[in-house]
Amino acid sequence: MTTVEAPDALRLHPEHGAASWRAIGTYVDVRTTPAALEAVVELVAGVIDEVDETCSRFRADSDLSLANASPGRPVPASPVLLGAVRVALEAARGTDGLVDPTLGEVLVGAGYDRTFALVPGEAPGPATLPTRPGSWRDVVVGETTLTVPPGASLDLGATGKAWAADLAALTVVDELEVPVLVSVGGDVRLHSPDPSTMPAQPIRLGHNLADLDAGGDTLTVHVGAGGVATSSVSARCWRRGGRQWHHIVDPRTGAPAGGPWRTVTALGHTACAANTASTASVVLGDDAEAWLTDHAVAARLVAHDGSVTTTPAWRAAHLEDPR
Repeated sequence: MTTVEAPDALRLHPEHGAASWRAIGTYVDVRTTPAALEAVVELVAGVIDEVDETCSRFRADSDLSLANASPGRPVPASPVLLGAVRVALEAARGTDGLVDPTLGEVLVGAGYDRTFALVPGEAPGPATLPTRPGSWRDVVVGETTLTVPPGASLDLGATGKAWAADLAALTVVDELEVPVLVSVGGDVRLHSPDPSTMPAQPIRLGHNLADLDAGGDTLTVHVGAGGVATSSVSARCWRRGGRQWHHIVDPRTGAPAGGPWRTVTALGHTACAANTASTASVVLGDDAEAWLTDHAVAARLVAHDGSVTTTPAWRAAHLEDPR
């Protein structure tokens, strides 16, 4: 879990150029110049609302739900959804399918078929569910339409919040020409009209929001322009069919990703790139460190026993140095 400030309701702090509120079942944090704060909040909130309206699988009227309901047929879709699906497919290609956007049926079968706050903590059902590895390759993104392959269902949970953060930050810089930090559920994008001059921002890392709120096992790092994301198996947990589930599914097995890592934090040129790397690492388990090193990703991995592993790129960036 990554956060700038743990919000409860809409809070504006003009003197600090900061704001926080809840949206799409999670929290949103913004930092910018104090004079631009109100305009930035309006833009970011509008982008997130549009992402929710078009990309949520929990809304029957969303473009995503309509496409899932008509497998094998091209369905008209908004540019926002088409962009989100392109990013999700790029994540799948870049990880050889470890980050798979076609696991919607698995998550629904596991009980994650509604906003997480409404998911029962314990319910009967299968402990594992069948998957169709590689079905993401059959998703067709057209100029104005989206086609979901038969037997699959799109879920953008692995990249959707990061896509919203990226899109919001790009929109702010394009329209207002001010530096901005946008965090959507811990997927953070920092952007500026001149990214090379954007000062590093302090960001707190933790296993989940409760840890961050309680001031528990956290770490503050300093990150400049780009993206940072944390994937955790200790958030969004429930039991189904007598088995503990979380929202990160291994597409190779159709079961919750196992392995030694409780959380993985990664950096990337965008929030989507960072979240792709952190999610793939949780799925990879013991092979994550080598994969991250081979891909030159700056990452910090925290095991269930509390031990910490960092990649060469993370250590070289001196992210944990006091500033």
